[in-house]
Amino acid sequence: MADTRYTPCVVLPGIGQSKVELVGKNGEKIKMAWPLDINGEELLGKLKAPLMKMMLFRKDAGFSDKVASVLAEAADPVAVNPDGTMKNNVRVVTYPCLAQCNEDEKRFIYKMVPMQKLTEVIGEENLYFFAFNSFGEPYKTARALDLYIQQVKEETGSDKVNLVAVSLGGALATAYFDAYGHKNDVKRVLYFVAALQGTHLIADVMEKKIKTDDPLALLELFASRDMVEKLRGLTGMLPPGVLDATMDKALDVLLNNTVCNSGMLWATVPPDRYEALAIRHLSDTKHAALRAATDKYWNAQKNLKSILAERQANGTEFFAVTGYNLPLLPIAASDKLTSDGIINTSSCSLGATTKPLGEFYTEQEAAENLYISPDRTVDASTGYLKDATWYFKDQFHDATAYNDTALEIARRVLSDDGFRDIFSDASLPQFGEASDNRK
Repeated sequence: MADTRYTPCVVLPGIGQSKVELVGKNGEKIKMAWPLDINGEELLGKLKAPLMKMMLFRKDAGFSDKVASVLAEAADPVAVNPDGTMKNNVRVVTYPCLAQCNEDEKRFIYKMVPMQKLTEVIGEENLYFFAFNSFGEPYKTARALDLYIQQVKEETGSDKVNLVAVSLGGALATAYFDAYGHKNDVKRVLYFVAALQGTHLIADVMEKKIKTDDPLALLELFASRDMVEKLRGLTGMLPPGVLDATMDKALDVLLNNTVCNSGMLWATVPPDRYEALAIRHLSDTKHAALRAATDKYWNAQKNLKSILAERQANGTEFFAVTGYNLPLLPIAASDKLTSDGIINTSSCSLGATTKPLGEFYTEQEAAENLYISPDRTVDASTGYLKDATWYFKDQFHDATAYNDTALEIARRVLSDDGFRDIFSDASLPQFGEASDNRK
């Protein structure tokens, strides 16, 4: 039985934190669809013959086409149809409350969201992990989340839940509050490096506005670092022009087969860049259903402050944690935005003003505005949650889950009703430094 002194907590995980299986006609598991189950050695083996031919003739000789076809095959388990539905039959691996999970499930969930200090207080029976398809449809997933929340309330006897929206989970939370927020089922929300206004990284990818200094950085979103490093070792051997042609065709595969057909990934496009990208990718009739769905989400994204204000008026409290002072991944052409490497800080903070990397507020401006960061690069006063957002300098996106101070803030937000803002505990100031307890 859940400890009724505490509000049950539901985690909405990020893009790489839910397992999705590729299943057959009879529901049998074929293999893991997401994260991609890629055999690096097998993949490199398929490229060996065209690579040798390319090196022999010192020209493309079909190498870039082979890379594109191999990539399409490898990523096919998460291919999405133009109407936003999945191409293949897939099944999300779901979980009960943590207390009812087996040891392997617990190990996985704690690896994704290291919240042991929280469960020491509220109990594992009060922690739930809402796994979902990262390439699915936001409003259909929001419906599933609403049903999940009703189940949690029934199991725990609580009239409300707390939500932890991690990264892509922030986009899901927007769809949820737009469609189901009126039910007043949520007491507190912690946006943890959450994509509230998208990320310019995904918009740059959709626009094919990327840099090729380190083109394989894009694959780090989809494949293991080990495999990416092996492929990176090949890039220096390529004849002139082959790398650019290869990356262009590989990017087309990702865009046409998955990225530009996924409603959830469209939910990570910044609202000020959505219209132009939608015209570019979603104007044909085969994308009509998807366009209607993405337009609906875009409207909610633009009006998120009003949606949250209505929830706040009904008692829901919102908090946020974000990193800053890092450029986006090196493929991003938007290389002057301060970010956590994946999501720009202005998105995670819902409106904080940030100086371009390398620029600073004046000392006088900092003296007159206590919300300006000590390094004079972020003005938190313009963020929607200006008194309830914590910033960590040089903190990379994924590693925020291993920042002890960020985890302590999460524990306090989700277990202590008296912890209300950046002024609640002097040991947890608004601006902190990066750390990674894995090291």
